[in-house]
Amino acid sequence: MDKKKAARLRRAKKARAHIRRLGVARLTVHRSGRHIYAQVISPEGGKVIAAASTLQKRHQSGSENNQQQGSGYCRWQGRR
Repeated sequence: MDKKKAARLRRAKKARAHIRRLGVARLTVHRSGRHIYAQVISPEGGKVIAAASTLQKRHQSGSENNQQQGSGYCRWQGRR
């Protein structure tokens, strides 16, 4: 394993241990090229309390390119 990856994993492990000591749930987010996935993980770790993604039916707008039209999703575009 290269140095950079090992350092990242060490920091992540340390952060998870700190959150576990605090006793609060943690939010994890994964962004792929087309979708966003989010999970709330219990303080003890290993148990998903809630999950959501843009693949779920109520988040889809019916368009081909999966943009949420009219919801203010891309409100910042065009402003500088």
